[in-house]
Amino acid sequence: MRYFTTDTHFGHPLVTVLRGSTTFDPTRSRYEEVLRAHGRKTAEDWAKEETFGAGLTFRQVADTDAHDKAIVDHINAVVGPDDELWILGDIGFRTSLTHLKNCLRALNCKHLHGVIGNHDDWWREDRPALNLFESLEPHDTVEIEGLGTVNLSHYPYREDLTYSWPDDVAKFSGKALPFNGRKLLYGHTHQLSPDGARPEALNVGLDAWDLMPVSETQVVEWFRNHDVDSPVNGTSKADDSVPSLDIPSF
Repeated sequence: MRYFTTDTHFGHPLVTVLRGSTTFDPTRSRYEEVLRAHGRKTAEDWAKEETFGAGLTFRQVADTDAHDKAIVDHINAVVGPDDELWILGDIGFRTSLTHLKNCLRALNCKHLHGVIGNHDDWWREDRPALNLFESLEPHDTVEIEGLGTVNLSHYPYREDLTYSWPDDVAKFSGKALPFNGRKLLYGHTHQLSPDGARPEALNVGLDAWDLMPVSETQVVEWFRNHDVDSPVNGTSKADDSVPSLDIPSF
């Protein structure tokens, strides 16, 4: 079986805190309570207030070991040694090469593929890290029965960057793929919904899938359940039908 995920952010204090893994809430119970009652932004704001109100930094309060173990455990719960796992960028950040490689080696999957994200340049010169991947490219494609050729990218389609952070168009237009009518699996936005800005785009980021990888079967089912009615001329759906991407306040 083939699986997809993205934005593991191993060792990254900021993402760890905003996902609720902190030393001041070790069971994540308070974070989950705020998240369920008031939504993501309020939960993130609560984590920030707890951090800065105590005069601390994200690095000081982030329980990156707990965050990273949860990610590894969730992946290993469904992805076996003979399966294929694609991580579509932002694999780790603001951590050591040793820690990044330890996290990747802890994955049961022995057929690991990667797509490069905007937070991956720092480790790409390390040959032992690169050797953990069977492939690592800026973009890639896979053939999925019933869907044909599917694009794999860290970013949404270039035309859809306007639905991400305000400066993404300027920063990442040269890296994002232009829409070419194909289905796309992507990450980067950390949105809570798997829905992209067009029906051909599926967000497989951890934040949209309860920190779990997405199987090829789930990908096929998602596209079958979504009406692909946008034109093939590189435009998104009409503005009034574009879903809220619910991106975090990084």
